[in-house]
Amino acid sequence: MIKKRNQLIVGSGFIARKFRKYSNFLKKKDVVVYAAGISNSTEKNMRNLNKEVTSMKKFLSFNKKKLIYISSYSVCDSLRSKNKYVKNKIKIEKLIESSVSEYIILRLPEIVGFSKNPYTLTNFFSNMILKGKSFEVYKGVKRNILDIDHAIHNCIKFIKFNSKKKIKINLLNKDFYEPKEIVEDLEKILKIRGHYKIKKIKKNNFKTKNSLYLKFNQNYLFKVLKKYYG
Repeated sequence: MIKKRNQLIVGSGFIARKFRKYSNFLKKKDVVVYAAGISNSTEKNMRNLNKEVTSMKKFLSFNKKKLIYISSYSVCDSLRSKNKYVKNKIKIEKLIESSVSEYIILRLPEIVGFSKNPYTLTNFFSNMILKGKSFEVYKGVKRNILDIDHAIHNCIKFIKFNSKKKIKINLLNKDFYEPKEIVEDLEKILKIRGHYKIKKIKKNNFKTKNSLYLKFNQNYLFKVLKKYYG
């Protein structure tokens, strides 16, 4: 189904909904934010994956505005390079680069907010802890965490001040966290011990070129998790 031609924001998820606060700004800048797509990073169903690409192709066939595409920082993760979800994001990014005259590809890390999506990292950990289910926590990897309010606010700032016609940027917290740190903070907030096993895997290496790092106060991770899970 082709999206409405006069849309400022494409998508219905919690990231897209947060952008609605800035609708007047987006209209003034004459840009469109594309924040639609698969929300499950473990998706393997090729029908759903192909549908995501087809939807973007249809949208590009009529869009005349500068495109702001919300992508994922996971495309820069060496351990997730073979993941079908990641491959799809890369495919869409290349499609945009080859067919759009003006664009900003904004890659976001793990976003924390009020979301019913069970596949986000923090929602998954929280649900497992609350339900008393066993789960694995990887050792040797790092995750980048951003409060959705901080993510969207800084996306808007970048859109406002960027003067380049074509750019890809990773919008990141300057600090990376081990999954165990995230789980331990959630345990403190939820006041429940999780049932998990540590699984050591190969260290992930991130491509950090074209990255904008945001600096926050100490205990940022705990404060963000407390805000949404406390």
